[in-house]
Amino acid sequence: MRVALTLLAVMLVAGYSFGETYNTPTIDGVVNVAPDDWDASDMAVDDPDDDCRYNPNDPDLDKLYVTWDADSLYVGITTVRPPGGFGNGYVLFMDFDAQDGITGATDFTNADYYPRKITFSTMGADVVMGAWNLEGPFLKFCIDPTSTTDVPEQFTASDTDVRHIEAAVSWNGLYGLGRGNVPEGTTLRFIATIVGGDGTGAYDAMPTSSTGVESDPGTPYDAVTDLDEYYEAIVDSNNDGVPDIGYTPVESTSWGEIKGLFAE
Repeated sequence: MRVALTLLAVMLVAGYSFGETYNTPTIDGVVNVAPDDWDASDMAVDDPDDDCRYNPNDPDLDKLYVTWDADSLYVGITTVRPPGGFGNGYVLFMDFDAQDGITGATDFTNADYYPRKITFSTMGADVVMGAWNLEGPFLKFCIDPTSTTDVPEQFTASDTDVRHIEAAVSWNGLYGLGRGNVPEGTTLRFIATIVGGDGTGAYDAMPTSSTGVESDPGTPYDAVTDLDEYYEAIVDSNNDGVPDIGYTPVESTSWGEIKGLFAE
C-alpha cells in the first residue's frame, strides 16, 4: 500500500505545473492568470475575502501575486467589493532588505504618505505603494516615513471595475545597482492593507495579522494596528547578486499539501 501511495505521490508531483521566475506579466491593472500574464502559482497569499472588520459593507483584500524577471519585480493585488462610501486606501508595504534584519520604517503614524496608525514588529518597510479608491497606485521609498521619495523606474496600473492593482519596478529602480543586479541574499517581505482616511488603522491585512485585530469589528477605527505577518520571497538564495531563476511562491506549500494527503 505504501508503494502505491508513493507512486501516486510521484505522479501527482509530475502532474503539477509550477510557474517559476522569470515571468513577465502584463501590467495593465488586471491580474489575469493566462500564458502571457500571471501564472497561477505566482499567487503568494490567498487571503479570506470576508475578514475586513466592516464586512460585508467594505472592501476586502483577496490575493497577492509576486514574481520577477531579470529586470524587474512584479506585484499584483486582487480585492473584492468596491471602496466604502467614505473612501478607502489600498496600501502595500515592502521590506526590500529583510536579509539585513529590521532596517526600515516600523511606524507610519506620522508618515507624509498615507499616515496611518499602523506599526510593524517583524519587518521594516522600505517601500510603500498607495492607491486611494483603487486609483493612481504609486510607489515611494519610506525608510524614513516622514520624508518619502519617489521610486524611479516604476510602472503601475489599476482597474476600478475588477478592483485589481498591479505594479512593476526595476531592480535598478529599487537598488540603484544597474540593470539586473540586487544586493547579495536579497529577501523581500510584503504586507498589504486596506485603510480609511488619515489617522485610521488597518481595516484588513494580507496576510492577516497574528492577533486579527484589524479584522475585529470591535477594534476602534483609529486604533493602532500592528501587522506582524508577512509574505517572504527570497530573491537571491545563492548570494550571487542576481535575481534567482526558478523560484515559485507555492513550491513548498504545494508539496506540503501533497504530503498531507498521505499522512498516517
